[in-house]
Amino acid sequence: MKKVIIALVGVVVFLTIGWLLMHNKESVAEFMHPTTKYAIWAFIIGALVTISLPLGAIAGLAFKPGPKMTAIFTAFGAGALMAALSVELIAPTVEEIIGHTASPTGMAHDKTHAIETMGALLIGCLAGGFLFYTLDELINSKGGFLRKVGSTINFIKSKKQNAAVEEKDIEKAQHEGGEHGGAPLAIWLGLLIDGIPESFVIGAGFLALLSAKLGAGVEPGFSEVLPYTLIAGLFLSNFPEALSASLGMKKSGMSTTKILMMWMSLVLIIAVGSLAGYFIGSSIPHVAEIGIEGLAAGAMLTMIAQTMIPEAVHLGGAKVVGLSTLVGYLSAVAFKLFE
Repeated sequence: MKKVIIALVGVVVFLTIGWLLMHNKESVAEFMHPTTKYAIWAFIIGALVTISLPLGAIAGLAFKPGPKMTAIFTAFGAGALMAALSVELIAPTVEEIIGHTASPTGMAHDKTHAIETMGALLIGCLAGGFLFYTLDELINSKGGFLRKVGSTINFIKSKKQNAAVEEKDIEKAQHEGGEHGGAPLAIWLGLLIDGIPESFVIGAGFLALLSAKLGAGVEPGFSEVLPYTLIAGLFLSNFPEALSASLGMKKSGMSTTKILMMWMSLVLIIAVGSLAGYFIGSSIPHVAEIGIEGLAAGAMLTMIAQTMIPEAVHLGGAKVVGLSTLVGYLSAVAFKLFE
């Protein structure tokens, strides 16, 4: 059944993106064509953002923070990530759709364009959410739930049916899951489906600032095209994510070397994904680009609600999570001052 759902979601996403590409015949502005220099910048930004993954893993394995502190870090990261997505991705697109800001690609504002762009954003977000959900369920059934406490909690709840999840249940699931032969690969694949949307979000955020500068006839420097709020949000969310996840992997019996290698491989993959996001975004019609951005944003927002927040609430309680999420959100928004 899960494979059927995944296949159907894949078909919907494929048809939607295909329709956007075929329906929108406008040519990409010449200044948007990808160049080697800007491609290297996209790769560097992707690597800078995700270097917090191995740093968080090292901090978690070295200091072994308690449940409450882990909850504070996780909720803070969730808030920072929500700020990054809402301020850097969703809000600029909505502003452009209603005509308050100029399109970075120079597209004229009209009602038809607004409807198509908003439709692409909404469909992309929904498709991204469903795609993450189905892939997450499939990966978890193979042992991938061990990558995060939140995933482990959801997996246990699906088995216990309305019963409360206790710490001993999590420890038991981690121990039993660690004995599953395919668990390490499933964990890595689970981390990968968390990271791929992030890489496209990074590429899209960089491209939005770059296209705005180039469209105004300005040759920008590296520091001028850094999406600071997006970088801060992703960096601050990756650190606690890796910190918490590494503790769970260690409890399941994985070696420190294997854990660190997993996170380091993701740094490289996400950096390459940022590069791909830049190339794709600068080579396709703007409306199709918005649809792909929505796909990534929807997947990440679903991940926040499905894994990060439940994990933080379980570990630290709702009061701790609420305030920590607020502080994380505001911290990421404050980075707008650097732009």
